[in-house]
Amino acid sequence: MKKTLILFLITTAIAFAQKEERSSLLIPPKQTVHIDYPLYQGFNVKIWNTSKFELGIASRDKRTDSVQQRRSLDKGESITFEINPGMYLEFENRFLTPLKVEFTLRKGTTGNKKTVEPLTPQRAFYLENNTAQTIPLVIPGIMNPKLTPFSRSGVNLVNGQKVYLDLNGERILILTVTDSIPHGARIDLATLINQALNKEQ
Repeated sequence: MKKTLILFLITTAIAFAQKEERSSLLIPPKQTVHIDYPLYQGFNVKIWNTSKFELGIASRDKRTDSVQQRRSLDKGESITFEINPGMYLEFENRFLTPLKVEFTLRKGTTGNKKTVEPLTPQRAFYLENNTAQTIPLVIPGIMNPKLTPFSRSGVNLVNGQKVYLDLNGERILILTVTDSIPHGARIDLATLINQALNKEQ
């Protein structure tokens, strides 16, 4: 079972000095680590993957745990990642060996910036796999998650976004996001799949 470690970090102005002070973190196998700076309303972070395997990075909503953006960082790569107000940073280790990551806050955090309102309304909700089988999904332009048995995944999708079941390489539409989905709703994938397959018959 994947475990989660939550870190709340308090920083001072030294974090924004010209000399970068890198923090090092060792992520245990099959675990996620959540990082938040509660004194800042959003922040930018420079991340270096110093391990030998791919590192998962995500920005998640503090209230719903839904994913705002997700990236994969290959070994030896670095990236500047923006965490908007109301979000926290997540590191994910999908492997059976510890991963090492280094990171630092960068100048120009988003704390004093005005939040740009999205042009298209979004819905934050959960997709749940309540079966004993892995369910592969395709969310075009976002991610292609594989939900393990008895798990759930938080998503934050725009209205009109389509979600497909990947059935042996064939895409089957199981959900189109609309305003009818309540924020924080838990949607059972098995029910969606059964409805979609019955429509095709």
